[in-house]
Amino acid sequence: MYRSLLLTPQYVLLVLLCALVPTAEAQESSPQAYTGYSEAEYGDVAFSSTYIPLRDGERMAVDIYLPQEGPKRDGFPVVVQYTPYQRSVVDPKTGKVSNLTRKKLEMDLVAHGYALVRADMRGTGASTGWLMDFIPALWEDGKELIDWIAEQPWCDGNVGMMGGSYLGWSQTATAFHRPKALKCIMPTVVPLEGYTGEVYPGGIYLQGFLKMWSAGMHPSQRSYYLPDEGVLPTLPAEDEDGDGDLADEVPLDQNGNGTFLDDGFPPKYADGSERTRHVFYQAIKEHEKNLDYHSWAKESFFIDAPSPLGFDLSDLSPNAHVEAIMAGGIPIYNVGGWFDGFARGTMELYATMKDRNPSKVIMFPGFHSVTAGPYYEHLGYDRGAAADVLAREHFRFFDRYLKGIDNGIEEDAPIYLYTMHGDGWRFEKEWPLAREQRTPLFLSADKQLQREASTPGTLPYQADFTHSSTYGDSKGNRWVGIGGRRPSVLPDRAQKDQQCLTFTGDLLDDALEVTGHPSVQITVSSTEAYGDFFVYLEDVTPTGEAVLVTEGQLRAGFHLLVDNDLIVESGAVNVLPELPWHGYREVDYVDGALADGVQRELVISLHPTSWVFQEGHRIRLTLACADWPTFRLHPQLSPANDPADGANRVPTITVHTGRVTGSRLELPVIPR
Repeated sequence: MYRSLLLTPQYVLLVLLCALVPTAEAQESSPQAYTGYSEAEYGDVAFSSTYIPLRDGERMAVDIYLPQEGPKRDGFPVVVQYTPYQRSVVDPKTGKVSNLTRKKLEMDLVAHGYALVRADMRGTGASTGWLMDFIPALWEDGKELIDWIAEQPWCDGNVGMMGGSYLGWSQTATAFHRPKALKCIMPTVVPLEGYTGEVYPGGIYLQGFLKMWSAGMHPSQRSYYLPDEGVLPTLPAEDEDGDGDLADEVPLDQNGNGTFLDDGFPPKYADGSERTRHVFYQAIKEHEKNLDYHSWAKESFFIDAPSPLGFDLSDLSPNAHVEAIMAGGIPIYNVGGWFDGFARGTMELYATMKDRNPSKVIMFPGFHSVTAGPYYEHLGYDRGAAADVLAREHFRFFDRYLKGIDNGIEEDAPIYLYTMHGDGWRFEKEWPLAREQRTPLFLSADKQLQREASTPGTLPYQADFTHSSTYGDSKGNRWVGIGGRRPSVLPDRAQKDQQCLTFTGDLLDDALEVTGHPSVQITVSSTEAYGDFFVYLEDVTPTGEAVLVTEGQLRAGFHLLVDNDLIVESGAVNVLPELPWHGYREVDYVDGALADGVQRELVISLHPTSWVFQEGHRIRLTLACADWPTFRLHPQLSPANDPADGANRVPTITVHTGRVTGSRLELPVIPR
């Protein structure tokens, strides 16, 4: 019977048919491989720009990218980027446009059947109006943007958002108003609250970032043409003369100083055509009213200090959005970097909202650009492979929540993190890890880190205001890295530590994994009434490098601990993890906290990390009293903010060690 079946014509025909029909692609869904759930179906993209009307008469400039050369569909799911950083730019001399068609991830999304929209915030790009950063008007604009997209024939009613930093903030701001079509958000490198995230970390003004960022925003918001500095005008959103060319809507810079705004009215154009409304010029002219963030934030010493429009820094941060987002239950995928200035905030956003919102978090060994930085080379991890992980997670997340594809992403453990010098990527179920063991290392008067507290002792240190935590030719670090200036070399603190006070542990007999939020508790006194304190956790290698692992800082006037639930101003949200929080309101500040030689206990939470100290290495904690020019010097100690000023009041700090004070580094050790 078996042999005769093989010889039948029916069997031969069946074999031929099977050979002609392609087999289904095997399905696999993880951050390391994603196949068989969706595929690239579109071979081209249709690009257009337009304005959408806003409730108060302003107009928002948007770019639209629609899939072409593929299956005909009634509408597509839409992914939105809502930005203050110019949705597209153009070189008016060459007519060359730079937009998302140059971005691989975004164009891969289009190929897979997603439409994209990139929008200029009011007061930026080609949009009309003026701007004070982070104001509630931007939140309302975000909702109107999503509502407008949902009404378009090319939208199938499902909208998600993506992007990092300010574009991550714009997602939480938009989700605050819960537009019906917004089904998920994927904010990258975003703090829970902006005061300690990007303005006053530890209560100390982050001048290095704010000055640089504000200086960069000024020409871009006014569409300067400074090609040698990488500054180009925004692409206009309306073809006023109707010739099909948007580039020629940028007025001529007649005096060649980089801006057309000072060349008189009406402006002139390269094509010589007459305009009557001067749409682009009028929009950019309004941007001259924009408020410079650095100019007012540098005087907002407290989290509740009012801005020029009355809002305080707490009103303008994602913490102001959290309660409404939790009530809406929107799925969120948080993306962060261990060396980003917002690393703590990334984990707080995840941990705080995870019980109310379908939530995930992924942590890369990168900076504010999570797939960039010198730690990749140090770890032997290819940045291209990291970028692939990031792209796959965007696809898995959007496929699930915008296309409804059951790809198993919800079944994964919610946390995916890279353990440095350990096993690399791994999933975790909770944060902080339930198996962490809080392990103290005590500071001693002979500059050691010890398992047991020593007899009481004191250790003096004269502050060095010239100490700087910038690295390499780029003069980059975690903090100015928020503005894109990452270290150009691995942050090795061996030389810098000579300006500081260091405490070093014994050689490790075995590898030690630290995953979580390290903290420092240190008792100090001073010859001056004021002081700032910076701490650095380092991995000292057998060859003498002191590789920066993580860091933190605190102004002594904010030494009091406050309920961290007050990060969300109402206090009605259980903010997690339970980390040290110093309030940073004016009422929380103790003026002259170190006066008369009083001893103060400072508790400093370091940014989270996942790092394995290897056998034969040492753990080091370093203390400094300045990090200039990244941070402004304490105004009471250096009114001129100049480390070389002879009028500076340079304190001598005394660190109090031993059983009575309990000065210590506390590590979240993970048993291996």
